[in-house]
Amino acid sequence: MILITAMKHIDDIDKRIVAALEKDASMSSRELAAALDICAPTVRRRVNRLIRDDIIRIQAVQINRARTSLTVSILLKVENSAISRTADLLTKQEEVGFLALAAGYYNMIMVCWFITVEAYSKFLNTVLYTMNGVLETDTAICTEYRKYAFVNLSRSHGVVQKTGKPVDETDLKIITALEKNAHQSNTRLAKSLNISSATIRRRINNLLSSNVIHIQAFPNVRLGKMITSVIALKVDNGALNRIADYFCDMDEVRQVLLAAGNYDIGVWAWFESIEAFSEFLNNRINSLEGVEKKTIIIMTEIRKWVHMW
Repeated sequence: MILITAMKHIDDIDKRIVAALEKDASMSSRELAAALDICAPTVRRRVNRLIRDDIIRIQAVQINRARTSLTVSILLKVENSAISRTADLLTKQEEVGFLALAAGYYNMIMVCWFITVEAYSKFLNTVLYTMNGVLETDTAICTEYRKYAFVNLSRSHGVVQKTGKPVDETDLKIITALEKNAHQSNTRLAKSLNISSATIRRRINNLLSSNVIHIQAFPNVRLGKMITSVIALKVDNGALNRIADYFCDMDEVRQVLLAAGNYDIGVWAWFESIEAFSEFLNNRINSLEGVEKKTIIIMTEIRKWVHMW
């Protein structure tokens, strides 16, 4: 995948394994071996080496955080002299799961998660709005995920997210543990959480099948170079589903979410080159009917990411 193209000490087999694990790291070594036509012991040995050498981490991601928390994307325009200081202060906040410096009208972008609306309001009033040097902010609350990484949720149009059994305190404990390390046995996880292995197995299967979490391999963010962009779109009434599905079907697009705010759709996309990014803009964005307004941001430096080393 894009993040590991600069690696010189891994071979094509390693790259194939990482690419498969990025899509679904919940596969067993036997399943992965069958999919890649490689013997299971080789797959097992290489995966363990990739983890040991800190090339990948296998973690769970909440692809429907709206089930467990409030997801908020905030674009910031900050005075040039205050960028580093503001970024340092915000990365220390537990609510901030992602923060990057950017090129464009806005020079900083962050994603925050809050358990309650009150916690979100407190963050705005006691943290963000008290910072010197912040000139302008544009906030959008995520209302629905349509795509997360390689998991395409667009066909359900949020049915899974709005229905189904809500997660409880036990589920949240399991999710928190898997977000730190999903490459551990059910027995080990059960022991650390003081929950039976059978309960762990059943609940993980439920979380996976209901699209609450997805287990994925994350290549070390320092290993390669890529262009990461965020495209925020305001679209015509009636065009929301068509445009969201349009982006969900693109391999370059890692996340598609619907939002409440100045923008209706947020798109996160990764590209191997500036030429690929330019082609994406010219042939897929600029010619798209139904878009009233768009803001395009290129990230220049990632300061915080929940999956960062």
